[in-house]
Amino acid sequence: MNALPAPQCAGLLVTRPWEQGVGIARRIVEAGGKAWLFPTIEIGALAPDPQRIREILAHADWLIFISANAVQQGWPLVQLLPRQSRRLAAVGRATAQRLMDVSHEPVLFPGEGADSESLLALPELTRVDGQKVVIVRGRGGREWLKQSLESRGAEVCYLECYERRLPQPELAVLDDALAENAAISVQSAEALHNLWCLAGEPRQAVMRQLTFLVPHPRVAEAALNLGVLDTHVTGAGEDALMDYWKNLKHRHHD
Repeated sequence: MNALPAPQCAGLLVTRPWEQGVGIARRIVEAGGKAWLFPTIEIGALAPDPQRIREILAHADWLIFISANAVQQGWPLVQLLPRQSRRLAAVGRATAQRLMDVSHEPVLFPGEGADSESLLALPELTRVDGQKVVIVRGRGGREWLKQSLESRGAEVCYLECYERRLPQPELAVLDDALAENAAISVQSAEALHNLWCLAGEPRQAVMRQLTFLVPHPRVAEAALNLGVLDTHVTGAGEDALMDYWKNLKHRHHD
């Protein structure tokens, strides 16, 4: 995606997967900024096994969707089965909105926060003894949600419907953003480590001097471990990132 000039505004390097990154990059440009799209994660659908999906979803009391990608890749699999008596939940408002849009059903999500801890603090998920919970997600990831639900007496299994891959983006896009001291938006520790791997040592030294915008303290800690000193926790979601970026560039120009 070509960057559009805006001398009065800071720029932002967006590292989200292409489909999600296009939207936030467009909003940056529309707000008068400069955006570079450099995906550090690629989403690939896993080939569905209909019999295995039936076994996983059978008699489920809850379906918990981890991300917007889980909704995009997982909801079509859920629809392979007849409508069952089960409730839907999502980690975060943006994922919940996507799930409501495609399911036309109520979705439980935390009003504050956008992580597994916030979701499990809700009273509806404190008493799940004897219930079956299916976590819809990509291959791999944190085990905390599953372990916590099991500690509350639930039977928990995964419906893994996609995998995250290391893409091969154009390094010239990264070089251009670094040359203009762009802020860098990173949504997860995995995306951050992929960025570090793709960049190589000379670019890593430059990135350590730049501003990173991250959604969660866990990602900020991962950045600090890589030697990044200027990291800001924006909160989850595109709106939170946009608001923080606008405040950041105003401070830079004050």
